[in-house]
Amino acid sequence: QQQQQHQQHQQQPSNCFQLAAPVAGVSATVAGKVWELSQEATGCREVQRALEEASAEIRRQLASELRGHVWEALRSPHANFVLQKCVATLEPEALQFIINEIVHGSAERAAKSKFGCRVFQRLIERCPGAQVSQLVEAVIADFAVVARHPYGNYVVQHLLEHATPQHRHCLSQLVERDMRGLAADTFGSTVVSGALSKAPQESQLSLARALLREEGLLVFIACTKHGHNAVIRTLQVLKGAEREEARRRLLADEPALRTSRFGRSVLQHA
Repeated sequence: QQQQQHQQHQQQPSNCFQLAAPVAGVSATVAGKVWELSQEATGCREVQRALEEASAEIRRQLASELRGHVWEALRSPHANFVLQKCVATLEPEALQFIINEIVHGSAERAAKSKFGCRVFQRLIERCPGAQVSQLVEAVIADFAVVARHPYGNYVVQHLLEHATPQHRHCLSQLVERDMRGLAADTFGSTVVSGALSKAPQESQLSLARALLREEGLLVFIACTKHGHNAVIRTLQVLKGAEREEARRRLLADEPALRTSRFGRSVLQHA
């Protein structure tokens, strides 16, 4: 009888995914099903809770179930939250597979993705500059497109604040060189405004001066939804004679500015 029981035990199928460390609670209910659950509204919340409550070792093992599915998760309205939770709870070195899969697929495409841009931003916040350098450099290489994109512009603004000093300086220079084109663009103007408040201090002054040099641009964007914030920030950054020159140009077109609620907002700061 013992021999028969032993044979039956050997014939039982084993779980294809086994955690190396013992688990309990919600972690035990999601183990082996992380990717499946991550694609569902309720399931993705379960996985996020498991990641929050698990030990560091169990988190790594649960996250490893997403290997090979990162790009699918980036496009998922549910699974992207699981990726973000992984970034928030795992140590940076455990996130390398996410970075690798994004780079292999197209980092700039991830930056322009509705959900992928969120994961991109969390990685920049969490990981050392050297670890995410390929992500940042992909955005820099496609800057003109990403900065004008409905979702990509948020990534560029985030990089201007959180990237390495060298990358922040490089991005600031790109904004300055394309000042007129960006300022006239709906989403590009948010990058100009973001750069004037998030770029390194010395870059902010250079950007404000560049905006002032562009004939007629200050007044034009003062009447736009996103551009008027850039003008207000320019008035805050410039000092002395340069600030007075900016005020002079704006007040010279005061009647035009008063026809726009955004222009009126600028005049309150002039």
